[in-house]
Amino acid sequence: MKQVIGVVGPIASGKGVLIKILQEKGYIVLSLSDVVRERTKEWGLEMTRENLQNVGDKLRKNFGSAFLAESIAPYLHRKPNEKFVVDGIRNPAEVKFLKKEFNAYIIGITASATKRFELMQKRGKDYDPKTWEEFSKAEERDRGIGQALFGQQVEACLKLADVILDNNGTLEDFENNVPYFLEKNL
Repeated sequence: MKQVIGVVGPIASGKGVLIKILQEKGYIVLSLSDVVRERTKEWGLEMTRENLQNVGDKLRKNFGSAFLAESIAPYLHRKPNEKFVVDGIRNPAEVKFLKKEFNAYIIGITASATKRFELMQKRGKDYDPKTWEEFSKAEERDRGIGQALFGQQVEACLKLADVILDNNGTLEDFENNVPYFLEKNL
C-alpha cells in the first residue's frame, strides 16, 4: 500500500468516509485544515467556514501556496515507516508538493452539488452552511471560482488526482465500494 495518500474533493463529497476506511487500515490521519484551525484560534477568530477559508488563503498568500502541506512534512519525514492519509487539500501546489516530496497517491471524490448539500445537512457541522444560498457561495469559493492562485482551488486539485471516485449513489454503496477500490489500486 502507498505510504502517503492525499484526499481531495469539494465540500461534503464523502472524503470522511474514505478517510475513516483508510484509518481502519492503519493510516494516520493528518489534516491541512488542522493548521488552519490552529491559526484561526490563535488569531481569535470565530470558527466559521468563511474565516477558515480566509485564514487558509492568507497563509498560502503569505508563505507560499504549498505552505499547509509543507507544515506537515516534518511529521511525515519523522515517521517514514508509517502510512498517512492527508486531508484538507485545497490548492494544486499542495498536491504537487505531496506528490514530489512523498510520492503521494491522490484520490479525488466527487458528487453532485445536490447530493453534497444533503450530506452536509445530515452531518451537521457547526460551521457548515445552513441554506442552499450559503452552500452555493462556499462551494464556488472552495472549487476556485473567482479565486486567486493561492486560494482555494479544489477543482484544479481534482484534475491532478490519480483517480476520482464518484459518490452519487447511496452511502452504503460508497462504503462498500471504497474497500474494494483500495484493495485493487493501492
